[in-house]
Amino acid sequence: MRPAAWLVLGSAVLACAAVAGAAPAPATLAEQAVQGLYEGAWKDASGQHKGEARVVACGDLTYKVFLRETLADGKVNKATLDGKTEGDAIRFQGKIGEADWTAAWAAGAIRGTGGAGGTLELKRVVRTPPTLGARPPAGAVVLLDGRNFDEVVKRKDKEGKEPEWTIVEGGAIVVPKGGFGSKRQFDGSFRLHVEFKPPLRPKERSQGRGNSGVFLPNGEEIQVLDSFGMTTYTGGGCGGLYQYKDPDAFDEFSLASLPPLEWQTYDVEYRVEKKDGKPAGVPRLTVLHNGIKIHDNFEMRRPAKSGSFQFQDHGNPVEYRNIWVLPLPGN
Repeated sequence: MRPAAWLVLGSAVLACAAVAGAAPAPATLAEQAVQGLYEGAWKDASGQHKGEARVVACGDLTYKVFLRETLADGKVNKATLDGKTEGDAIRFQGKIGEADWTAAWAAGAIRGTGGAGGTLELKRVVRTPPTLGARPPAGAVVLLDGRNFDEVVKRKDKEGKEPEWTIVEGGAIVVPKGGFGSKRQFDGSFRLHVEFKPPLRPKERSQGRGNSGVFLPNGEEIQVLDSFGMTTYTGGGCGGLYQYKDPDAFDEFSLASLPPLEWQTYDVEYRVEKKDGKPAGVPRLTVLHNGIKIHDNFEMRRPAKSGSFQFQDHGNPVEYRNIWVLPLPGN
């Protein structure tokens, strides 16, 4: 585990400054309002283009702003600004190319100037994953719907007791101590739908930001993490196959990831061959994260086998809801 979340932008290496030995602190209302995804117009020496920003809360009311603009030829420029709270205002500054830029946040928008007449105007937006709230199809096994818990089991403590479910808004649950899993075993091909919401933990870095995971029947994990504007080790970011494969097109912008405190989706297709009625070989995995394909018919490492689904507790209050699995024909 790295001591900080290092963000690589071109030749520059940046990090949200971590507070040594600091205990996790709850996010403030200001941090919740400011962090997030912004879209709008970015005008610079190359003209006016579509601009996008990821504003990352870094604790103590400081921020990193990761900017990208898409040029007419399809090329992408990236830049960064540092942000901090000054009294009642939130101000950002930094260099874009060789030019100094300044900006300020107010009422859900970032406006700034820099260079020779450059301007920036971006407004906070919320993206809704296309399958958010997807209803289980006929034949699906519903693992979690906020009302019936017959298909899932929690890990017992040393005294043999199960922790209570913490049910929050909309019938979601906070992952219980020790995690939870499916009661049934699955040994064939399936489609899996999972909805999850990472918390906002602005002072935390890398694996401390909303850590959990979805374990498939063969024992491999699709990582759950707040990867909005944060990178970590290989396979450790949101959507990664733990410790060995990053999501396709993964970088510090983590384009598939939404901000913490927003609901996200995994839509998984897991294909298994069978011989004599038993799983054989290794599964092939396709995963869409918030509608963006991050693994495409990828051959996994571990062999197919009969197993349960597990949802990891890593000491972070990650929320889950609307989890179902549809066995596919040929099982």
